[in-house]
This record gives sequence, C-alpha cells and structure tokens, in this order.
Amino acid sequence: MSCDAVKIILSEFFEYDTTKIVHIKSKKAGILNRIVQLIIIGYIVGFAVIYKKGYQDFSAVESSVTTKVKGVAYTNFTDDKFNPEINNTDDYRRVWDVSDYVIPPSENGAFFVTTNVVITPNQTQFHCPEDPAVPGALCDPNNNTCVAGTPLLLGNGVMTGNCVISLVNSTVYVCEINAWCPVEQDVNPLENGTALLAATKNFTVLIKNFVEFPKFNIRRRNILDTTNTTYLSGCHYHSNTDPACPVFVLGDIVAEAGENYDVMAVKGGVIAIIIEWDCNIDFDIRYCIPVYSFRRLDDPKARIAKGWNFRYSNYYDDNTRTLYKIYGIKYVIIVHGRAGKFNVVPLMINIGSGLGLLALASVIGDIIVLYLLKKREYYRSKKYLQVSTEGDAFDPKAFMPSVRRRKPDSSTYSDLDSCQDN
Repeated sequence: MSCDAVKIILSEFFEYDTTKIVHIKSKKAGILNRIVQLIIIGYIVGFAVIYKKGYQDFSAVESSVTTKVKGVAYTNFTDDKFNPEINNTDDYRRVWDVSDYVIPPSENGAFFVTTNVVITPNQTQFHCPEDPAVPGALCDPNNNTCVAGTPLLLGNGVMTGNCVISLVNSTVYVCEINAWCPVEQDVNPLENGTALLAATKNFTVLIKNFVEFPKFNIRRRNILDTTNTTYLSGCHYHSNTDPACPVFVLGDIVAEAGENYDVMAVKGGVIAIIIEWDCNIDFDIRYCIPVYSFRRLDDPKARIAKGWNFRYSNYYDDNTRTLYKIYGIKYVIIVHGRAGKFNVVPLMINIGSGLGLLALASVIGDIIVLYLLKKREYYRSKKYLQVSTEGDAFDPKAFMPSVRRRKPDSSTYSDLDSCQDN
C-alpha cells in the first residue's frame, strides 16, 4: 500500500461529522417540507392511532362452536326421473331426516350435509365381475391376464384368475374378483343430472358460537340477549335485514359464497363460514356482535377429484351390508377476531414511533434542496463545511485558553514522515 493511500485512510478514519442547521429562505423548499410533515402526521394520527386503533390494548379471541341442522327431505321420485342404469330405485324412495344426511352427527368447528348419494344394497362377500371402468379390469378370455390373489390398485376386490363377461356391459370381458358383490355402480341416480337431495338447500342450521377475551375477562355469544323466546324459530340470517340472526338457510350460505347450490350439490364441495369478532370494549358490551362472511374453499374448476365424497356401509349381519357413496357440502366454521380497550402504553408507543418518522421530512427536504433546486450548488456549499485542525481554519487557543497544550509526540506520524522523505 502506498504512502498516499495510508494518508487517505487515516484522514477518513479520524473524522467526525456533526449536524449543521441551515435556514433556507425558499418557498418551494418550505412548502414541500410542510407537505411531507403533514403527510407523516396524518399517517400517525389517522392510520396508526385511529384506523389501526393504536390507542388500545388487544386480546385475542378464544372460541367454541356447536351446530344444529333442521330439515326433512322426501325423495319419492317417479321411475322416469331415475337414471336407466339404476335397477334399485326403491332404495332411493324414502324420507331423509337429520340423522340420515348429517354425517357424522357432530364435528369440531364443522358440519357435513349429504346432497347426493349412490346406494348399492344387499352386498355379500362372494365372487363377481369387476367394474369395467376400473383400470386393469378388462381382460381377453383367449389371453387371460387376471392373476389369482392379486388386487387391482383401484378395484373392489382380489382377482380369482377367471376372465368373465361384465354385468354392466355384456360386450366386454373383465376379471372376476372376490369382493362385496355386486360391486358399486358409480352413476348419478337421477336422469337429469341433478342431486338426489337438492331439497337440502332449504334446510337451516343454527350456529352457536361462544367466545371469550381472556385478557379482559369478557364472554360473549353470537345469539342476541332478548326476551323474545320465539326469536330463533322465526329469524333467518340476511346480510342486510337480519345480520345478527344465527340461523342460516343452507342455500343462502352457498349463494353468499357466490356459488349455485343445485350445481354444487351434485359432486359436493367445501364452504367456509367465517365469524369475525372485532369488539371495542371502550363502548357498551352489547355492541360486541360478530360479522359473518362466506366463501368456497375447494376448487370448482378442478378437472379431477372434484367435489367432496366418501363411502360408508350399514351392516345387517356378518355377510350382508348396504354401501353408500355420499356426496355433500362440508361447512367449515372459522372464528377469529379480537377485542380492544384503551391503554396509554400502546398509545405512547405508537405516537413515539410515529414521531420518529418526522426525521424523514428532513431527509426528503435535503434531497430536494441539495439535488433538485436550481441553487443546489449554493445550498450545498452552505450545508457542508470542511473543518481541519491544520491550517488557519482551527485555532485551539480560541476554544481552550486555560488548557496547557503539550507538543505532539513526533513519533505518532514517524512512519508517514519517513514515507515523505523517501
């Protein structure tokens, strides 16, 4: 490293910058500075303190939810309404009550309502032809590929090794299986493609939501405190006319989520019921009521694995059962929110941190004055002043007249002097 480089490094290292206040008489600079200050103060007061409630201390919500669905459906359709591929139409003509279509009877923060169903009655464990729609089920009787004791990955049973005529389509051969026979025919029961239990859109659900804000020891529920004992039996939620009623029509919930219930009921889906508690404890507690919103969670445009379905069986003895493939809408209840109460500590913290942003006004003002205005060179010369302890710019006697100065040790810069001599 050269001697000049060493001098530059030492010169930069042994420097100190202090703030210098320069009053600039400029209307442009003054107006811009006041505008920036007003914007920052407006942010502090309007956004940080008022809109974000920076003057309050908050408590998160703790919640529990129970539901109760009401409604009865009667699927007594005529034969011309059913799909011709269905040969057990009598199994579909029945009354469906809550214990039939709400599966399971109770869930934590959710409930499921059956909207469509495929019924395969009187299954017994025996051997029968596999469904030809199952991948790998088709076979050639002249070149049998059915391996005994091997299950098909997406099939209904274990292959016996025989290649037999399909019961669904007599023109094709399929592998024979040991399974619960006959195998399920996964076709929509109604001819027009509508859901069997489309009437469920008129059913209602009562949602009971109990919440607590532990920091303030406050408990609330979404059912209004009223002396009207028939209130719940006569009200239905409506976002405009009755937004506090906890009784919801299922069709209205799906409509509020922007979906068509009849279309969604065929293959099922998932709907979120969002309960938002945003309570200001500085006011009367009776104003602490929830706000409801709704949206669909599953993808209605999915090309495969669309909707929501599952299977379960009712067993009559060890070797007889009825298989149900259930389609329906799962309603997931999401509760979140908070309660706020005035507290001077968060107010001071928000004001203090906000006032720190006022320094930004000086930074922006310096950028405008020193780099954008026409007289920027002149303002820059007044803003920055170079002061050195060497030369006429600095007189130690003027500042420290009573201090006896000692002659600097010449060895301090001995290395630099030797460089100069060289």
